[in-house]
Amino acid sequence: MKKMNIINKGYLLGLLFLAGLTGCSSDDSNDATTPEEQGTPIAFSANQSEESYPNTAAARTRGANGMTRGTSLHDALINEFTVWGYKNMEYSAGVYDGKQLVFPGYEVDWQDNSATTSNSNGWEYTTKPDQTIKYWDWGAKAYRFFGVTTGAGGPNDAIAGQTSFTMTADASNADNIAATPYFSKLWFSTGNEALYPTRRFGKPVQLEFMKPFSKVRFMFNYSYEAEAIKLKDPSFKPTDNSKIDLKGTFTVTYPLTGTATTESYAVTDIDPLVGLAEFDKEYIPEGGAEREVWYTVLPIDPSTPQGSYTLSVKVNGLDKSCVVPAQYMQWKPGFSYTYVFKITDDGGVEIDMVLSAFTPWEVRESENYEVYNW
Repeated sequence: MKKMNIINKGYLLGLLFLAGLTGCSSDDSNDATTPEEQGTPIAFSANQSEESYPNTAAARTRGANGMTRGTSLHDALINEFTVWGYKNMEYSAGVYDGKQLVFPGYEVDWQDNSATTSNSNGWEYTTKPDQTIKYWDWGAKAYRFFGVTTGAGGPNDAIAGQTSFTMTADASNADNIAATPYFSKLWFSTGNEALYPTRRFGKPVQLEFMKPFSKVRFMFNYSYEAEAIKLKDPSFKPTDNSKIDLKGTFTVTYPLTGTATTESYAVTDIDPLVGLAEFDKEYIPEGGAEREVWYTVLPIDPSTPQGSYTLSVKVNGLDKSCVVPAQYMQWKPGFSYTYVFKITDDGGVEIDMVLSAFTPWEVRESENYEVYNW
């Protein structure tokens, strides 16, 4: 198997926040807030991120249309989120310590056409009397920021050096998907511009919000004229006939000290009564909403990986099948997965490529793909 990386200019419908980190207060190691330092205040914004997806044959194969698009959390009709921020004042041999609380769960609200010292572009956190302006501490060894929207449980600080949020993730229907909270990736930076060119101290901090789901689709390519091929009854499902999980408990954990600098997650308490038996509708580019089918599912818990999947389909009346190994079926939250199957010259079916892309919620395409040729 040959592995290649394809970088494209995918249109990113991500939910991207720019949190302008320009100053933070100095707090003690027990997370208690101390009087403010004077300096440059923090300001939040929610600017859209726009990426162009090229109008190429490859792009059209993946279902893109060459449009330039972008969204913010406000565009998704979310007008409030809660943010936490920490700084590490100590560093030694790869270990960050000296944790100090900067944002103790501040509510950040959208306000149209507003601009203040703490609000550069619509997002305000000083409307509550106990939420004061924060300032940048240039002596910090590292900063960490993360946020969640209404409905996320927590924070749970029972384990030292980390905090977590637990929520019900239910992809069984559109209403339940819409009701599921958003969470952000961990924004971590030491301020080193060479290592973190887009995460510089004193510059806007980009929080990437997503829902605790993955998106999956499958589609067909043809090695000869498609008009000569009649496909019927496609089915893509677990080889062992287990269900495709749609509802469970999702927990995201953010490290606050130590060596870890990214979030982790777990999926537990799977509801055995809620799930899909199969994916039975192929994605057809430019086929309209009824044919451009994405499935929203639970991500796969890293501690309990799922097995292989089998694609079966009738090709000109003959039963054909193809197995995709388990290593390509480990879905992560906020990612989309495209499984492309090729109908060969002799009427057989084989896996052509697997595309995975980080896609903050409601994204169809992104810019970083891993492509596996078989």
